[in-house]
Amino acid sequence: MAWMIRITKMHGNGNDFILIDEFEREIIPEKLKPDFVKAVCHRRFGVGADGVLFVQKSDIGDARFRYFNSDGSEAEMCGNGIRCFCRYIVEEGYAKEGKVRVETLAGIKELEVWFDGKWWVKVDMGRPKFGKDVPAKEDVWGKEFEVKGRKFKVYAVNTGVPHAVIFVDDLDFDIIEPARFIRFHEIFPEGINVNFAKVESRSKVFVRTYERGVEDETLSCGTGSCAVAIVGHKLGILDNKVDVQTKGGVLRIEVGETVYMTGTANRILEGEINLNELGISLDLHSKPY
Repeated sequence: MAWMIRITKMHGNGNDFILIDEFEREIIPEKLKPDFVKAVCHRRFGVGADGVLFVQKSDIGDARFRYFNSDGSEAEMCGNGIRCFCRYIVEEGYAKEGKVRVETLAGIKELEVWFDGKWWVKVDMGRPKFGKDVPAKEDVWGKEFEVKGRKFKVYAVNTGVPHAVIFVDDLDFDIIEPARFIRFHEIFPEGINVNFAKVESRSKVFVRTYERGVEDETLSCGTGSCAVAIVGHKLGILDNKVDVQTKGGVLRIEVGETVYMTGTANRILEGEINLNELGISLDLHSKPY
């Protein structure tokens, strides 16, 4: 018997996700979620994605957001992912267009969802955390890290997940080696995402992000874009309203008492996948979707 389950493929500025709708019932057993995520995200043997979103019921919000990186690890938040998630729950009738409340591991998130020819989502990302709350073993604010003779001044902030921000004069270099050195540095006990940013003007900045869990550069990172805007504003080199240009598109970030991120969400594929072909075996008491 082929164990077919429904999937939706979505992306926010090229940061792509597989979405599994578990609002009515569990589809992928909890203990199998990491293996399922790793298999379905594989870009050769699976569908291919940066991560997987699970839509679940919530007692304190319109829906519960679960996000797993492509390596099978669960993360507290994903800025591009939650925009895709919110478009989906509005289109499916789990929430209404306008104000939406979503339960995440980083707390309740308040969002606005609207359609004007494109689907837009504005996310209240909450208050950033600094110092040991990143988490980090010490306050990483302007700390220099040296990788093969090149020094990088790092500023750490948590925007739902931990981020390192590095301002550079030129983004035309291979970011992978220095990013991995910083990402796995012992000073960050849970690891860290790494963002390299080039300021174009006080209201525009270019960003490239290496994401923890994906272990590679992604086309866009919502929480990373927020981190860059926050650090740049705190350093006095960016205004409080900034367009963050990523390889996948533009995100609008507003820095105040809390941080707001606005961007689009694209729903590009509806289909079914065969769990047997992915090498995932469900419990014998489960039923095909």
